[in-house]
Amino acid sequence: MTVSARAFWLLRGRLGRVSALGRSAVSLLAAPGTAGRAFRGFRSSGLRHDAIIISGTEMAKQIQKEIQGGVESWISLGNGRPHLSIILVGDNPASHTYVRKKIKAAAAVGICSEIILKPKDVSQEELLDITNQLNMDPRVSGILVQLPLPDHVDERTVCNGIAPEKDVDGFHIINIGRLCLDQHSLIPATASAVWEIIKRTGIETFGKNVVVAGRSKNAGMPIAMLLHTDGEHERPGGDATVTIAHRYTPKEQLKIHTLLADVIVVAAVVFTPLTLSRSLFHLHNLPMLFIVREIQKDAAQVGVHLEKWFGIPKLITSDMVKEGAAVIDVGINYVHDPMTGKTKLVGDVDFEAVKKKASFITPVPGGVGPMTVAMLLKNTLLAAKKIIY
Repeated sequence: MTVSARAFWLLRGRLGRVSALGRSAVSLLAAPGTAGRAFRGFRSSGLRHDAIIISGTEMAKQIQKEIQGGVESWISLGNGRPHLSIILVGDNPASHTYVRKKIKAAAAVGICSEIILKPKDVSQEELLDITNQLNMDPRVSGILVQLPLPDHVDERTVCNGIAPEKDVDGFHIINIGRLCLDQHSLIPATASAVWEIIKRTGIETFGKNVVVAGRSKNAGMPIAMLLHTDGEHERPGGDATVTIAHRYTPKEQLKIHTLLADVIVVAAVVFTPLTLSRSLFHLHNLPMLFIVREIQKDAAQVGVHLEKWFGIPKLITSDMVKEGAAVIDVGINYVHDPMTGKTKLVGDVDFEAVKKKASFITPVPGGVGPMTVAMLLKNTLLAAKKIIY
Protein backbone atom coordinates (compact mmCIF):
# COMPACT_ATOMS: atom_id res chain seq x y z
CA MET A 1 0.00 0.00 0.00
CA THR A 2 1.32 3.40 -0.96
CA VAL A 3 0.81 6.14 1.63
CA SER A 4 1.27 9.79 0.63
CA ALA A 5 3.32 12.12 2.75
CA ARG A 6 0.15 13.96 3.81
CA ALA A 7 -1.56 10.71 4.84
CA PHE A 8 1.51 9.60 6.76
CA TRP A 9 1.59 12.78 8.81
CA LEU A 10 -2.16 12.62 9.44
CA LEU A 11 -1.79 9.04 10.71
CA ARG A 12 1.20 10.08 12.75
CA GLY A 13 -0.81 12.87 14.34
CA ARG A 14 -3.65 10.48 15.23
CA LEU A 15 -1.53 7.64 16.52
CA GLY A 16 0.93 9.80 18.47
CA ARG A 17 4.63 10.32 18.10
CA VAL A 18 6.55 7.56 16.38
CA SER A 19 10.28 7.06 16.40
CA ALA A 20 10.68 6.63 12.67
CA LEU A 21 12.04 9.81 11.15
CA GLY A 22 13.20 10.26 7.60
CA ARG A 23 16.30 8.32 6.62
CA SER A 24 18.41 11.49 6.52
CA ALA A 25 17.30 12.45 10.01
CA VAL A 26 18.04 8.97 11.34
CA SER A 27 21.55 9.11 9.91
CA LEU A 28 22.20 12.24 11.94
CA LEU A 29 20.49 11.14 15.12
CA ALA A 30 21.57 7.55 15.44
CA ALA A 31 25.29 7.89 16.01
CA PRO A 32 26.82 4.64 17.20
CA GLY A 33 28.07 4.48 20.75
CA THR A 34 25.68 7.10 22.10
CA ALA A 35 23.35 6.62 25.01
CA GLY A 36 20.55 8.62 23.45
CA ARG A 37 21.89 11.92 24.73
CA ALA A 38 24.63 12.94 22.32
CA PHE A 39 24.12 12.69 18.57
CA ARG A 40 26.14 13.22 15.44
CA GLY A 41 25.02 16.63 14.23
CA PHE A 42 23.68 17.55 17.67
CA ARG A 43 25.18 18.32 21.06
CA SER A 44 23.38 17.51 24.27
CA SER A 45 23.70 20.25 26.84
CA GLY A 46 24.01 17.63 29.58
CA LEU A 47 20.84 18.06 31.64
CA ARG A 48 17.90 15.87 30.71
CA HIS A 49 15.48 18.79 30.41
CA ASP A 50 17.75 20.89 28.25
CA ALA A 51 17.22 21.18 24.51
CA ILE A 52 19.19 19.21 21.96
CA ILE A 53 21.62 21.74 20.52
CA ILE A 54 21.67 21.42 16.73
CA SER A 55 25.20 21.72 15.41
CA GLY A 56 24.88 23.55 12.12
CA THR A 57 28.63 23.15 11.75
CA GLU A 58 28.42 19.36 11.73
CA MET A 59 25.33 19.31 9.54
CA ALA A 60 27.03 21.65 7.07
CA LYS A 61 30.05 19.34 6.89
CA GLN A 62 27.76 16.47 5.89
CA ILE A 63 26.08 18.58 3.21
CA GLN A 64 29.43 19.76 1.90
CA LYS A 65 30.52 16.13 1.54
CA GLU A 66 27.37 15.51 -0.50
CA ILE A 67 28.10 18.56 -2.66
CA GLN A 68 31.71 17.50 -3.16
CA GLY A 69 30.51 14.12 -4.37
CA GLY A 70 28.05 15.84 -6.70
CA VAL A 71 30.79 18.07 -8.12
CA GLU A 72 33.09 15.12 -8.75
CA SER A 73 30.32 13.15 -10.46
CA TRP A 74 29.44 16.14 -12.62
CA ILE A 75 33.04 16.62 -13.73
CA SER A 76 33.49 12.88 -14.35
CA LEU A 77 30.77 13.14 -17.00
CA GLY A 78 32.92 15.59 -18.95
CA ASN A 79 31.32 18.79 -17.67
CA GLY A 80 33.18 21.89 -16.57
CA ARG A 81 33.88 22.58 -12.92
CA PRO A 82 31.19 24.76 -11.29
CA HIS A 83 32.31 28.38 -10.99
CA LEU A 84 31.07 31.01 -8.52
CA SER A 85 31.64 34.74 -9.10
CA ILE A 86 31.25 37.04 -6.09
CA ILE A 87 30.96 40.82 -6.47
CA LEU A 88 32.21 42.60 -3.35
CA VAL A 89 31.72 46.35 -2.97
CA GLY A 90 33.53 48.56 -0.46
CA ASP A 91 35.67 47.79 2.55
CA ASN A 92 33.13 46.56 5.12
CA PRO A 93 35.22 44.15 7.27
CA ALA A 94 32.24 41.88 7.95
CA SER A 95 31.44 41.54 4.24
CA HIS A 96 35.07 40.70 3.46
CA THR A 97 35.05 38.06 6.22
CA TYR A 98 31.86 36.44 4.89
CA VAL A 99 33.19 36.38 1.34
CA ARG A 100 36.45 34.75 2.45
CA LYS A 101 34.43 32.03 4.20
CA LYS A 102 32.43 31.42 1.03
CA ILE A 103 35.57 31.22 -1.11
CA LYS A 104 37.21 28.80 1.33
CA ALA A 105 34.11 26.61 1.50
CA ALA A 106 33.77 26.58 -2.29
CA ALA A 107 37.36 25.41 -2.69
CA ALA A 108 36.79 22.63 -0.16
CA VAL A 109 34.00 21.10 -2.27
CA GLY A 110 35.77 21.58 -5.61
CA ILE A 111 33.94 24.69 -6.83
CA CYS A 112 36.03 27.38 -8.54
CA SER A 113 35.43 30.92 -7.38
CA GLU A 114 36.53 34.49 -7.93
CA ILE A 115 36.07 37.82 -6.16
CA ILE A 116 35.36 40.95 -8.18
CA LEU A 117 36.25 43.78 -5.81
CA LYS A 118 34.90 47.27 -6.46
CA PRO A 119 35.25 50.50 -4.42
CA LYS A 120 32.33 51.76 -2.33
CA ASP A 121 31.71 54.63 -4.75
CA VAL A 122 31.16 52.28 -7.69
CA SER A 123 28.16 53.30 -9.78
CA GLN A 124 25.06 51.18 -10.11
CA GLU A 125 25.54 51.19 -13.88
CA GLU A 126 28.99 49.66 -13.54
CA LEU A 127 27.66 46.91 -11.27
CA LEU A 128 24.92 46.14 -13.78
CA ASP A 129 27.54 45.99 -16.57
CA ILE A 130 29.53 43.48 -14.50
CA THR A 131 26.50 41.27 -13.82
CA ASN A 132 25.57 41.38 -17.50
CA GLN A 133 29.07 40.24 -18.52
CA LEU A 134 28.94 37.40 -16.00
CA ASN A 135 25.46 36.42 -17.21
CA MET A 136 26.85 35.89 -20.70
CA ASP A 137 30.01 34.10 -19.58
CA PRO A 138 29.46 30.33 -20.08
CA ARG A 139 32.29 29.64 -17.65
CA VAL A 140 30.31 31.17 -14.75
CA SER A 141 27.74 28.92 -13.05
CA GLY A 142 26.63 31.20 -10.22
CA ILE A 143 26.75 34.90 -9.38
CA LEU A 144 26.17 36.70 -6.10
CA VAL A 145 26.52 40.29 -4.98
CA GLN A 146 27.57 40.52 -1.34
CA LEU A 147 25.06 42.60 0.60
CA PRO A 148 24.66 45.23 1.91
CA LEU A 149 25.50 47.64 -0.89
CA PRO A 150 26.19 51.39 -0.49
CA ASP A 151 23.14 53.62 -0.12
CA HIS A 152 23.43 55.06 -3.63
CA VAL A 153 22.96 51.60 -5.17
CA ASP A 154 19.52 50.02 -5.36
CA GLU A 155 20.00 46.45 -4.18
CA ARG A 156 16.81 45.16 -5.79
CA THR A 157 17.85 46.51 -9.20
CA VAL A 158 21.29 44.92 -8.95
CA CYS A 159 19.91 41.58 -7.74
CA ASN A 160 17.46 41.56 -10.63
CA GLY A 161 20.38 42.22 -12.99
CA ILE A 162 21.64 38.69 -12.34
CA ALA A 163 20.21 36.02 -14.63
CA PRO A 164 17.69 33.90 -12.64
CA GLU A 165 19.49 30.69 -13.58
CA LYS A 166 22.77 32.05 -12.10
CA ASP A 167 21.19 33.77 -9.11
CA VAL A 168 22.62 31.52 -6.37
CA ASP A 169 21.47 33.93 -3.64
CA GLY A 170 17.88 33.38 -4.82
CA PHE A 171 17.05 37.10 -4.69
CA HIS A 172 15.95 37.64 -8.31
CA ILE A 173 12.27 38.48 -8.64
CA ILE A 174 11.70 35.35 -10.75
CA ASN A 175 13.24 33.06 -8.13
CA ILE A 176 11.23 34.75 -5.36
CA GLY A 177 8.08 34.54 -7.48
CA ARG A 178 8.57 30.84 -8.20
CA LEU A 179 9.22 30.24 -4.51
CA CYS A 180 5.91 31.91 -3.64
CA LEU A 181 4.12 29.76 -6.23
CA ASP A 182 5.58 26.54 -4.75
CA GLN A 183 7.64 25.95 -7.90
CA HIS A 184 11.23 24.83 -8.08
CA SER A 185 13.64 27.74 -7.82
CA LEU A 186 17.00 28.74 -6.44
CA ILE A 187 15.99 29.38 -2.82
CA PRO A 188 17.65 32.10 -0.71
CA ALA A 189 20.43 30.40 1.21
CA THR A 190 19.40 31.45 4.73
CA ALA A 191 15.82 30.27 4.22
CA SER A 192 17.07 27.07 2.64
CA ALA A 193 19.39 26.55 5.61
CA VAL A 194 16.54 26.86 8.11
CA TRP A 195 14.35 24.49 6.11
CA GLU A 196 17.17 21.96 5.75
CA ILE A 197 17.88 22.07 9.50
CA ILE A 198 14.22 21.42 10.25
CA LYS A 199 14.00 18.53 7.79
CA ARG A 200 17.25 16.83 8.74
CA THR A 201 16.55 17.18 12.44
CA GLY A 202 13.09 15.67 12.09
CA ILE A 203 11.27 18.64 13.61
CA GLU A 204 7.57 18.29 12.78
CA THR A 205 5.87 21.13 10.93
CA PHE A 206 2.75 19.47 9.49
CA GLY A 207 -0.23 21.12 11.17
CA LYS A 208 2.02 22.82 13.71
CA ASN A 209 2.07 26.46 14.79
CA VAL A 210 5.17 28.34 13.66
CA VAL A 211 6.22 31.91 14.41
CA VAL A 212 8.72 33.63 12.14
CA ALA A 213 10.01 36.79 13.81
CA GLY A 214 11.09 38.92 10.88
CA ARG A 215 9.74 39.67 7.41
CA SER A 216 12.86 40.61 5.43
CA LYS A 217 12.75 39.62 1.79
CA ASN A 218 16.07 37.80 2.17
CA ALA A 219 15.24 35.70 5.25
CA GLY A 220 11.94 36.01 7.11
CA MET A 221 9.62 36.06 4.10
CA PRO A 222 11.14 33.08 2.23
CA ILE A 223 11.38 31.11 5.49
CA ALA A 224 7.67 31.66 6.07
CA MET A 225 6.88 30.63 2.49
CA LEU A 226 8.77 27.36 2.84
CA LEU A 227 7.13 26.49 6.13
CA HIS A 228 3.50 27.22 5.32
CA THR A 229 3.15 25.91 1.77
CA ASP A 230 1.66 22.59 0.69
CA GLY A 231 3.82 19.52 1.20
CA GLU A 232 2.44 17.91 -1.96
CA HIS A 233 3.16 20.75 -4.36
CA GLU A 234 5.98 20.85 -6.93
CA ARG A 235 8.27 22.40 -4.33
CA PRO A 236 7.04 20.78 -1.09
CA GLY A 237 6.54 22.98 1.95
CA GLY A 238 6.04 22.38 5.65
CA ASP A 239 2.22 22.56 5.89
CA ALA A 240 2.51 24.66 9.05
CA THR A 241 0.28 27.47 10.29
CA VAL A 242 2.71 30.39 10.15
CA THR A 243 2.49 33.71 11.99
CA ILE A 244 4.89 36.46 10.90
CA ALA A 245 5.96 39.09 13.43
CA HIS A 246 7.85 42.22 12.47
CA ARG A 247 9.24 45.49 13.80
CA TYR A 248 5.78 46.94 14.51
CA THR A 249 4.66 43.90 16.51
CA PRO A 250 4.42 44.93 20.19
CA LYS A 251 6.54 42.76 22.43
CA GLU A 252 3.54 41.56 24.45
CA GLN A 253 1.79 40.50 21.23
CA LEU A 254 4.91 38.72 20.04
CA LYS A 255 4.93 36.81 23.33
CA ILE A 256 1.30 35.74 22.86
CA HIS A 257 2.17 34.27 19.48
CA THR A 258 5.45 32.60 20.50
CA LEU A 259 3.85 30.91 23.52
CA LEU A 260 1.51 29.11 21.10
CA ALA A 261 4.31 28.16 18.71
CA ASP A 262 5.68 24.66 18.25
CA VAL A 263 8.53 26.12 16.19
CA ILE A 264 10.03 29.61 16.51
CA VAL A 265 12.33 30.97 13.80
CA VAL A 266 13.98 34.23 14.85
CA ALA A 267 15.25 36.41 12.01
CA ALA A 268 14.22 39.77 13.41
CA VAL A 269 16.27 41.88 11.04
CA VAL A 270 19.08 41.22 8.66
CA PHE A 271 22.12 42.34 10.58
CA THR A 272 25.33 44.21 10.46
CA PRO A 273 27.88 43.69 13.26
CA LEU A 274 27.51 46.16 16.11
CA THR A 275 29.21 46.36 19.48
CA LEU A 276 26.89 47.79 22.13
CA SER A 277 28.25 49.74 25.08
CA ARG A 278 25.46 48.73 27.43
CA SER A 279 22.80 46.06 27.78
CA LEU A 280 19.48 46.86 26.13
CA PHE A 281 17.78 43.74 27.40
CA HIS A 282 15.68 45.75 29.88
CA LEU A 283 13.28 46.91 27.15
CA HIS A 284 9.79 45.52 27.68
CA ASN A 285 6.44 45.73 25.91
CA LEU A 286 7.78 47.76 23.03
CA PRO A 287 7.47 47.11 19.30
CA MET A 288 10.70 45.94 17.75
CA LEU A 289 10.97 49.29 15.95
CA PHE A 290 11.43 51.10 19.26
CA ILE A 291 14.05 48.57 20.38
CA VAL A 292 15.87 49.21 17.10
CA ARG A 293 15.81 52.95 17.75
CA GLU A 294 17.26 52.43 21.23
CA ILE A 295 20.09 50.41 19.70
CA GLN A 296 20.70 53.21 17.22
CA LYS A 297 20.92 55.76 20.05
CA ASP A 298 23.30 53.52 21.98
CA ALA A 299 25.55 53.14 18.95
CA ALA A 300 25.65 56.89 18.39
CA GLN A 301 26.68 57.52 21.99
CA VAL A 302 29.84 55.46 21.59
CA GLY A 303 30.61 56.68 18.09
CA VAL A 304 29.74 53.41 16.38
CA HIS A 305 28.53 53.76 12.81
CA LEU A 306 25.40 51.67 12.41
CA GLU A 307 25.00 50.08 9.00
CA LYS A 308 21.66 49.22 7.46
CA TRP A 309 20.87 46.00 9.25
CA PHE A 310 21.44 44.29 12.57
CA GLY A 311 19.76 41.87 14.94
CA ILE A 312 18.16 42.26 18.36
CA PRO A 313 20.01 40.38 21.13
CA LYS A 314 17.71 38.46 23.51
CA LEU A 315 14.59 39.37 21.58
CA ILE A 316 13.22 35.92 22.50
CA THR A 317 13.46 35.10 26.21
CA SER A 318 12.53 31.94 28.10
CA ASP A 319 9.16 33.30 29.26
CA MET A 320 8.18 33.62 25.58
CA VAL A 321 8.76 29.95 24.74
CA LYS A 322 6.54 27.02 25.61
CA GLU A 323 7.98 23.74 26.85
CA GLY A 324 9.22 21.52 24.04
CA ALA A 325 9.22 24.12 21.27
CA ALA A 326 11.97 24.05 18.63
CA VAL A 327 13.88 27.33 18.30
CA ILE A 328 15.91 28.30 15.24
CA ASP A 329 18.03 31.44 15.73
CA VAL A 330 19.03 33.25 12.54
CA GLY A 331 20.19 36.44 14.27
CA ILE A 332 23.82 37.48 14.55
CA ASN A 333 24.95 40.30 16.84
CA TYR A 334 28.30 41.39 18.20
CA VAL A 335 27.82 42.62 21.77
CA HIS A 336 30.07 43.74 24.58
CA ASP A 337 30.49 41.10 27.29
CA PRO A 338 30.77 42.94 30.65
CA MET A 339 32.24 39.84 32.29
CA THR A 340 35.23 39.51 29.97
CA GLY A 341 35.39 43.01 28.53
CA LYS A 342 35.49 41.48 25.05
CA THR A 343 33.13 41.38 22.12
CA LYS A 344 31.16 38.19 21.67
CA LEU A 345 28.80 36.80 19.07
CA VAL A 346 25.18 36.13 20.07
CA GLY A 347 21.89 35.52 18.31
CA ASP A 348 18.43 36.99 18.79
CA VAL A 349 17.52 34.34 21.39
CA ASP A 350 18.47 34.24 25.08
CA PHE A 351 20.23 30.95 24.44
CA GLU A 352 21.18 29.83 27.96
CA ALA A 353 17.69 30.40 29.35
CA VAL A 354 15.67 29.19 26.35
CA LYS A 355 17.59 25.93 25.98
CA LYS A 356 16.16 24.82 29.33
CA LYS A 357 12.64 24.84 27.86
CA ALA A 358 13.07 24.05 24.17
CA SER A 359 13.29 20.60 22.59
CA PHE A 360 15.74 21.73 19.89
CA ILE A 361 17.74 24.92 19.58
CA THR A 362 20.42 26.27 17.25
CA PRO A 363 23.43 28.06 18.74
CA VAL A 364 25.08 31.27 17.58
CA PRO A 365 27.71 30.85 16.32
CA GLY A 366 27.68 27.36 14.85
CA GLY A 367 24.01 27.09 13.90
CA VAL A 368 22.32 28.60 10.86
CA GLY A 369 25.48 30.43 9.70
CA PRO A 370 27.51 27.43 8.49
CA MET A 371 24.38 25.93 6.95
CA THR A 372 23.75 29.10 4.96
CA VAL A 373 27.16 28.80 3.31
CA ALA A 374 26.53 25.11 2.58
CA MET A 375 23.19 25.87 0.91
CA LEU A 376 24.82 28.59 -1.19
CA LEU A 377 27.25 25.98 -2.49
CA LYS A 378 24.37 23.61 -3.15
CA ASN A 379 22.67 26.33 -5.21
CA THR A 380 25.90 26.80 -7.17
CA LEU A 381 25.98 23.11 -8.06
CA LEU A 382 22.28 23.18 -9.02
CA ALA A 383 22.97 26.18 -11.25
CA ALA A 384 25.93 24.46 -12.91
CA LYS A 385 23.84 21.37 -13.64
CA LYS A 386 20.94 23.53 -14.86
CA ILE A 387 18.50 21.47 -12.80
CA ILE A 388 16.12 24.34 -12.07
CA TYR A 389 16.32 26.24 -15.38
